[in-house]
Amino acid sequence: MNKLMLVMVVVAAGTLVGCSSPAQRMAECQAQGVSKDTCYLAEQNRQNSVNSVAMKQAMENAHDAVKETK
Repeated sequence: MNKLMLVMVVVAAGTLVGCSSPAQRMAECQAQGVSKDTCYLAEQNRQNSVNSVAMKQAMENAHDAVKETK
């Protein structure tokens, strides 16, 4: 059961990340005329958001797993 949850979290995170690389997203941002600093900040915010969602889901899964064992 825990392995299934872990696989689901990894798949969900992979789906959120999408198909483009950070470098590709930076290039696309800069191609729109946005400054490099602003594009970098937007990319950092995006990565932090993805990590936060994954961490929240992992904590919920861990909480549920502990609750089931009691």
